[in-house]
Amino acid sequence: MLKKKKKSNVVYGLLALFISLLLFFNANGSNFQNSIASSETFDETAHDVPITIDYDSDEYYIQGYEKTADVTLSGANRVQLNAEANEETRNFEVVADLTDLEEGTHDVPLEIENLSNSVDASAEPDTLTVTIEKKETKNFQIDTQDLEDKLQDGFELDNLAVSPQEVEVTSGEETMKDISRVVVSSDLETINENISDSFPLQAVDENGESLSASLSPQNVDLSMEVSAPDKEVSLEPSQTGEVAEGVTDYDFQLSENSATITGAQNLLDDVDSLEVPIDVTDITEPTTRNIDVQAPSQLTSNIDSVTVNITPVFEDSTTEESNGDESAPDNQAPASEENNEENENAEVEDTTTETTDSSQIEENSPEEETTTQESQEQTQTEDSQEQQDSTDEQIDSQENEEETER
Repeated sequence: MLKKKKKSNVVYGLLALFISLLLFFNANGSNFQNSIASSETFDETAHDVPITIDYDSDEYYIQGYEKTADVTLSGANRVQLNAEANEETRNFEVVADLTDLEEGTHDVPLEIENLSNSVDASAEPDTLTVTIEKKETKNFQIDTQDLEDKLQDGFELDNLAVSPQEVEVTSGEETMKDISRVVVSSDLETINENISDSFPLQAVDENGESLSASLSPQNVDLSMEVSAPDKEVSLEPSQTGEVAEGVTDYDFQLSENSATITGAQNLLDDVDSLEVPIDVTDITEPTTRNIDVQAPSQLTSNIDSVTVNITPVFEDSTTEESNGDESAPDNQAPASEENNEENENAEVEDTTTETTDSSQIEENSPEEETTTQESQEQTQTEDSQEQQDSTDEQIDSQENEEETER
């Protein structure tokens, strides 16, 4: 009985030993695999990481440095590496410490702070070149001359307003000596229309070169009103389309005969009139239409459209006028009456002439009276003959008319 218990204990002991060894090798195998896995590393690059600069901003002004750096990250923990590379979840920062430096230009090493121990990092560039100056602040009036110089030829500046008119400029003591003015920065090449917008400001030297400075405010509200040169030109109707059958021509009456165009002077010089195209297709009776007035490109007109009265001229119009001339014999009788009236007036004039001549004869000498009487008698004879001839012609004309009517 004792032997059986001993054998049972030995079996249980061997079984326990086997299980222990199995657990031991299993645990060591996992650690081995983990050690193999932990030897693999990953890389990530964080671009344009802002550089934090430590310095006394109340006393000094710094310039001439790069504001960002690229940081290369490496580590075995992929999740943590991605978190540091992401701008929204990263914990580290790139720092340049200037607190112990004096005025002048310095090369300062960049340090990466607040980085996890499981992540390695390096910055590019790894140093920062920076200029330290004593801080100075001044006020400048905003200069708009550069914008005024961009007015297109022929345009005039009617009004210019900026708000505010003065700006506070902070810079280094030495740099401040070179600042000549504060200007409105704009990419406009030419100005040929009204402007109302916000523009950035810039501190420049006497040559217009930009200088490092902090401006307050950084932008200015600007309103600019300009007027363009103008010119009065005629409106010229231009016939288009197919002429209707029986129509020889069209008469056009425009509600406006001239327009004022506005634009650059060099463009105005090339324009003397604006064409008004009128389509006469299928027009056979008086018609009224509104026609658009088109100004050349980059020019504007004060008249957008005109009203045109279109009157067709037919071929029969000329024929009717000729026929009107041929019908003159029907009116011959009134003409004869007019001739009779003219003859009566002529007789009255002759009587008056005779009276005048008689008074003149009485004043002349006897010899002159004889000559004058002969001359008057001859004149009277000629006048009587002309009157008789005219009367005969009238009678003949009336007889011819009566025969024609018969």
